Amino acid sequence: MAEIHPQRLNGVAVQSPTKGPAFGTALGLALTLMILATPVQGATVEERLAALERRIAELEQQLKQKDAEIERQLKLKNAEIAAIKRPLTTVKTQTEEPRSKLNGRLYHEYERPSYRFKTPPKSIFLSDSETTLQIGGQIWLDAIYNDGEMANRGAFQTSSILFEGNASDDDTLLSAGQSKLSFRSHTPTEHGDMTTRFEFDMFDADGNADFNLTHLWGELGSWGAGQTFSGFMDINSFPNILDYWGPSAMVFARHPQIRYRRSLGNGSSWALGIERSDADLALPVYIDPASLNYSEQNDWPDASASYTYQFDQGYIKTALLLRYLGYKTTQQEDKVWGWGINVSGTYDLGYSHSLKFQLANGKGIGRYLNDPCCHYYADITGGSDAGLDGNGELTAIGATAGFIYLDKQWNDSYTSSIGISYVDIDNIITQHPLSFNNSLYSTVNLIYNPTIMSRLGIELQYGELQNYQGDKGDNIRLQTSFGFKY
Repeated sequence: MAEIHPQRLNGVAVQSPTKGPAFGTALGLALTLMILATPVQGATVEERLAALERRIAELEQQLKQKDAEIERQLKLKNAEIAAIKRPLTTVKTQTEEPRSKLNGRLYHEYERPSYRFKTPPKSIFLSDSETTLQIGGQIWLDAIYNDGEMANRGAFQTSSILFEGNASDDDTLLSAGQSKLSFRSHTPTEHGDMTTRFEFDMFDADGNADFNLTHLWGELGSWGAGQTFSGFMDINSFPNILDYWGPSAMVFARHPQIRYRRSLGNGSSWALGIERSDADLALPVYIDPASLNYSEQNDWPDASASYTYQFDQGYIKTALLLRYLGYKTTQQEDKVWGWGINVSGTYDLGYSHSLKFQLANGKGIGRYLNDPCCHYYADITGGSDAGLDGNGELTAIGATAGFIYLDKQWNDSYTSSIGISYVDIDNIITQHPLSFNNSLYSTVNLIYNPTIMSRLGIELQYGELQNYQGDKGDNIRLQTSFGFKY
């Protein structure tokens, strides 16, 4: 349609719309002719022209509103098309620089240092949602040589050292058990960030690759529920070692739990939680385990509380544990309180040296410790949480456990870690002679990162075990590990 130019009617200029849809221009012309052609009683030409101008202004305003609505709809459509065309995976770069090569920042219940490859996080943006999903993990191979007898072939567990000779068939092992897969999500909500974590590794004590669930955990704001690391432990103090099991004294447990955590700023926080209780009771030496008819009582969940203070050179975490342990037979029952305190943390000694430490003490905390929790002879001896004393009363068994490690950063590609760990159990008089009494664990390694997503290391491990009657055993193991991050 041809453009309509301004015209003069009785000396007054009239501007017809020159932009907008064709139907709008035609409608304006039609209304103009109608108004001019229709006689209005008592109205002059000037009054009719003024009415016409007002009507044209109204129409122009309506057209602008329609154009704005059309533009909004087009933007929404283009956004939907862009979402469909958007790549599934977007790599986000890390912008936060660590304070040192070793400690960096305090990772909140993430994973042990040897699994922290320097790779940027990768997120999948889910369509029609504000949720991002991270998929990651590692392929890991351990090549192991044993000099002594150890039942746990896939990890250096000193409480699995055997006192019998020639108990294992061979001294070498290739295991992919440290390989793992994890799924994490993040969704912003009006109640705070909602995050989830589903993770499993392939560890098996015999050295085979098998499904081993580690984390089923979700958080909304300050609240968390599911299965993850106990509030009594500190995964950030785990030394930078290649062994899967870790120091014998390490407080290490993953439990179903409910937890409330409150940040205090600058990395400091406090937390309260309740966790599934499972009493590992010692069996009296005078009772045949095959004929024993009893049940462990867990009337209350374990309760944990912790406070983490972070400072420029590292952090210190203090955790408390309260337990209520018991047993019941057809003739009697008894219960006893257990408690524990665990102080752990890291301290940077300059840019390339970092100390990691833990000291735990208490009564009835055996199942929370790396070695006593999983003693090889537990089928005969029972656990180390509580047992019947000489008077037949249930009593909590004391335990002290500590380790200290020095992590060293040689350069951007090479790191080392060296340290020692010790556990001591205060056995009661009725415990079986083969019961766990103490263990020593020590490692030294050299780790090389050929790329930011690969790892190669060699580690020398030494361990000793002593039982209640004084028998001693030891083992030396050499482990070479290959890791590939994805």
